[in-house]
Amino acid sequence: MPKIEPATRLGAQVLIEWLITAAITIGLVVWLSLGQITQRGDNVFYDTVSVINPVAAHKDIAVVAIDDRSLAEIGPWPWPRAVHADLVQRLGDIGVTSVGYDVLFIEPTPDDAALAASVQRSGNVYLPVAVDTPGLNGSLATISPPPANIAAGAAGLGHVILTPDQDGTVRASPLWVSADGRVLPHLALLASASKTPATEVNKGAAGDGLIVTDSRMIRFPSGIEPYPTVSAVDVLRGEVSAEFLKDKRVLVGATAQGMGDRYATPNSPRGYLSPGVYIVGALMQSVLDDWNIRPLNRWLTALLSLIPLAMILAGFLVLRPVANTVLGFALIAATLAISALALKAGHWFPPLAACAGVIVAWPLWSWRRLAAAYRYMQSELNDLRADPETFHLAALSPTAKWTSGDEISRQVLALRGALKQFRDFNRYINQSVRSLPDAALVADLDGSVLIANPRAQNLFPGTTLVGAHLEDLFLRLGVREWRGLIGAAPGVRDEIQLPDGRALQIAIAPLVDTTEQSAGLIVRLADVTQLRAAERERQRTLQLLGHDMRAPQVSILTLLDGDKRSEKIEDQIRRNARQTLALAEGYVQLSRAENQMLTFEVANLADLVTEGVDTLWPQSAAKGVELIAPDYEHEYLVDVDTALMRRVIINLLDNAIRHTPTGGLVACQLSSYEDKVLLIICDEGPGLYDDMRSRLFQPFAGGNVSGAGLGLAFVHTVIQRHGGQISVDPPSGVTPPTSGACFYITLPPVEAD
Repeated sequence: MPKIEPATRLGAQVLIEWLITAAITIGLVVWLSLGQITQRGDNVFYDTVSVINPVAAHKDIAVVAIDDRSLAEIGPWPWPRAVHADLVQRLGDIGVTSVGYDVLFIEPTPDDAALAASVQRSGNVYLPVAVDTPGLNGSLATISPPPANIAAGAAGLGHVILTPDQDGTVRASPLWVSADGRVLPHLALLASASKTPATEVNKGAAGDGLIVTDSRMIRFPSGIEPYPTVSAVDVLRGEVSAEFLKDKRVLVGATAQGMGDRYATPNSPRGYLSPGVYIVGALMQSVLDDWNIRPLNRWLTALLSLIPLAMILAGFLVLRPVANTVLGFALIAATLAISALALKAGHWFPPLAACAGVIVAWPLWSWRRLAAAYRYMQSELNDLRADPETFHLAALSPTAKWTSGDEISRQVLALRGALKQFRDFNRYINQSVRSLPDAALVADLDGSVLIANPRAQNLFPGTTLVGAHLEDLFLRLGVREWRGLIGAAPGVRDEIQLPDGRALQIAIAPLVDTTEQSAGLIVRLADVTQLRAAERERQRTLQLLGHDMRAPQVSILTLLDGDKRSEKIEDQIRRNARQTLALAEGYVQLSRAENQMLTFEVANLADLVTEGVDTLWPQSAAKGVELIAPDYEHEYLVDVDTALMRRVIINLLDNAIRHTPTGGLVACQLSSYEDKVLLIICDEGPGLYDDMRSRLFQPFAGGNVSGAGLGLAFVHTVIQRHGGQISVDPPSGVTPPTSGACFYITLPPVEAD
């Protein structure tokens, strides 16, 4: 199983933590947008924007106030309805556009006729009805209109319901209610319609209970008395200029202390409750200006609230922490600004859910990222401690075990100790390379030298090795193609002769990191001058054994062939002499296979097999053994020392012929197996004993193989030096062609040009 790169592992952890943060904050924003949790905070922002950006009072709206002075001069409340009739009459004489009389006339009185006549004569007076919930006699809601004669003369009847929010502040009011089987508009809607019959502006449907529809958010003018206001007693006494109220839409309502309903509004001073008549006036102004603040759909609000969150989440992946902090503050400011601009344009976008998403995401991400970094740091430190290649080296650079402080502090101190060990290991590696007995260079993948020991510097006098390129150095040694030596098998090393007679053996090994990726090259330039001298001396010894020991045996055979002696003795002497000769020959061949430099060339293995069959055909024909080597149209190209590989094939064929009975068969097969070239040589002999398989390729193994086992040891050595394998067990899926002993050889192929 390949090892996961640390960067990949940390990246996966960060991505998981990011997904967790995203899931939590997205769920939070959607929940806040669809619920009522942030309503108070959103209302505070709404009120703030309303105070900062108030509207001017509508010039056509005026208020006739039933104030404390009116009560003091006219009399305590309730006034006789004749007083209201006189007030309506005087407003009609002045020529006001409409009168919204925000006073409930529910119970009949003796003065109703006068009020009814005055209301009917004016023709533009709109009166409120009382809506009680629960209603009378078990009903859900009851509407109590004015007495019939007064209601008949009114231009319209409407409700005066105001709906404060949870904090008691009025920010909106329904324009229509449905109750007791009737649909009623708001008094402000009627008073702004200018003599338009109420039936022409009706909408909605009647239903059981109290149903409010078309809730209109209100824009409030600033000030305690936002609209021009006159006292009712001044109107009754004719002390108000007619021009002040002429063509105005007048609202009559109570402002005296202890009278009427009072509510907080976004624009009212702290601790002050505004009389209901001014709130009705603000609602009327919203209708007259056709200015309707439309709250966004909750799902649309949730979707828009996710945009700042998505931007900060994206910033977490690409920006630095400081930049993310700046981005977070900028997104909060932008969200509030957009909400304020939308409110000015008539759309209400509650901003707190969006801001809460950004505010929660930053500390949550910081926490989760810190947790991921901590786990990663802890995992890396544990891996470093458990790495067998660094475990023993850690004894060279001991670090203190920290037990004080919190967990993060301990891990930071442990990381500091690990970095110290890394710096120490780096120094140890440099010291180790410099102390090597052979010239050594460490280079990057491009061939630029990073480290060079003193022996390498002695090899290239006058050259600054660190920073030099391997290609230039090898050209000085006479080696033009050096990259082919990277990772070559031990027997495939380039050896060169220097002008001073020294012999250098070149080996280049790739350096791999903990993820098994190539990171650089290490070059060894070994001085093998003395080794080659020893080999030459050994060759002379082998020649002595091969020639001087062989010659007497040949002479014995010659004498025996020319002198008549007992056949039994002669056969015994002949067998012994030939066995001695075979032993010497086998020993020489094995020594050459183990030690001589290989000369590689590309050859067709099928041709080498054919040559071996042709060489041993007379021997097989004399014994009556059929030797089969099919003709191969396909080439099986291999990079081999042809002389040694030819000898391997002959040894195996000779062994097979000797162990195959007369009339038997020796078969040779060539094929491609997986990514290798497969050569099979089989006989029809008795096969191999189980106890022989484990020691078959060992020198002097003996057994039922002649030559004291040196022939198969030679075969095994040559195949291994060529990077191949030999076995007597068939590879998976391969069927032996005969029932005797089989040898299976695999060699790396060479691609044809």
